[in-house]
Amino acid sequence: MEPGGRLAWVCRRAQALLLRRWPEGGVVYDAADGSLSAVSPVAAELIERLLDGQPADAEALAQHLLQAAPEPEDIDGVNQHLAQFEHMGFIERIPS
Repeated sequence: MEPGGRLAWVCRRAQALLLRRWPEGGVVYDAADGSLSAVSPVAAELIERLLDGQPADAEALAQHLLQAAPEPEDIDGVNQHLAQFEHMGFIERIPS
């Protein structure tokens, strides 16, 4: 990937992950290791969007959340959630 290139994120493990959502957040169950992870309402919406297996970049995900053009700080916030999801093993980065 070229320096400064955009990244997309994809969930290749959608069959192993189960999301349950409530107004105050949600829980992701990972069938691979039996773990449960509590997530915020925003994180639950992001992970739900990624569970379709389609790659998405942070800007597109922020646009989906806001239903409007995102500001740079909105995209930064989404990137923080995505980094956490990657650390948890839910998603991976791919060049877009």
